[in-house]
Amino acid sequence: MDLGLSGKNVLLFGGNATIGRPTSLAFAKEGANLVIASRDIVTSQRVVDEAKKLGSKKAVVVKTDATRWEDVEAAIKKTQEELGGIDVCYHGVAWDVFGSFLDLDPKEWDRIIDVNFKSVLIALKIVLPVMKEQRHGCFIVMSSVMGRKAAPMEPVYGACKAGLVHLVHTLATEIGPFGVRINVVAPGPTPAIDSDILSSGSGVREFMKDMEATRRRREGWASTVPLRKLGNPYDSAYAVLFLASDVTGGHQTGQVIGVDGGWYMPH
Repeated sequence: MDLGLSGKNVLLFGGNATIGRPTSLAFAKEGANLVIASRDIVTSQRVVDEAKKLGSKKAVVVKTDATRWEDVEAAIKKTQEELGGIDVCYHGVAWDVFGSFLDLDPKEWDRIIDVNFKSVLIALKIVLPVMKEQRHGCFIVMSSVMGRKAAPMEPVYGACKAGLVHLVHTLATEIGPFGVRINVVAPGPTPAIDSDILSSGSGVREFMKDMEATRRRREGWASTVPLRKLGNPYDSAYAVLFLASDVTGGHQTGQVIGVDGGWYMPH
């Protein structure tokens, strides 16, 4: 099926990360043009080089701290200059520290909130007026299953992700009359695939340091998932493409697509 994404201009915040990289490459295979906004320009450049081989006619990197207004503004300006407009914006920046609320150091709160919630607010505040003026556009926010069900080990993170769902519902109502769609993808636990881990030196060090604990944690998570397995990053990437395409997701806004193996089921 032709998703109609060839030649579309896609801005990806965190388009080099665990889910972001497969998402960038999935767009590339459809022939979309890419701007990857990330603090890690080395890994992002590798993704851009791969994207060009897969089908992107244009693909560039812009160094961006998604929590800084001026950086986000510069990324959007760069996208407009390089590509001529923004058809799709993907926001997949995230960060967390595991720990119960009573054990979590309050010093961590600000960073968790800044990265997982405030960064999305900033991007929405700057991108949506551009799409409103264009009278078209699609914004896709990455939330999490942790924002849809109780998660004692990720309390502040989960609250931020829940807030994103409410925010998207609200903004979809406001921005819909201008032809702009905004939706959510909510993955369950999604380990990096090997190539994601190897793309980052820090990722290798962190993975090796805690490999056995990580393995046990993953096995525990998988045992509670109805499909009895954790997600693959491409599972979420394809959900993003579904929503980004006017062919498949053109009449969807304010929606949440869970990619969690059935872990979240409302009762």
